[in-house]
Amino acid sequence: MPTPAFPPLRRRKQELSPEEAARVLEEAPYGVLATLGTDGYPYAVPLSFAYLDGRIVFHCAPTGHKLDALRANPRVSFTAVSHNEVVPHEYTNYYVSVIAFGTARIVEDDAEKRRLCRDFALRYCEGLEAGVDEEVDKLIGRTAIVVIEIEHLSGKRAIELVPPKEEKDA
Repeated sequence: MPTPAFPPLRRRKQELSPEEAARVLEEAPYGVLATLGTDGYPYAVPLSFAYLDGRIVFHCAPTGHKLDALRANPRVSFTAVSHNEVVPHEYTNYYVSVIAFGTARIVEDDAEKRRLCRDFALRYCEGLEAGVDEEVDKLIGRTAIVVIEIEHLSGKRAIELVPPKEEKDA
């Protein structure tokens, strides 16, 4: 399958650097997975995720529409927003967001699944490391882990959040 050409961001001044885009994935409280549903309709679902080793990881039930859709077509997009502030008096909002395009893979290897599940849990359960392994043991048999290998990542911020250009030394 040929790699698609992703259009450049139209408002280049608002574009996030690759490091800033990665930071959004590290900080965003949730994201929205978009895929093609098995019925032919687009299917977008909000979910918890972790950004681990340059990949997006999430968990879900081992059966259902989401996994059926990913098995039928593993190409996905994923959006995360790390900042959104509604500014009513300006008729706008200040945001920082990213969109990733990639291929989703349902993890089959038990050791990889357990490691990713543990790492995922640690993102959301900081300070509770002692109980994570026990919780993973309880849930691993009824949990699917999905990894999205990112092929293209872009991010954008509201124009109001674009840092001013540094003046050159005279």
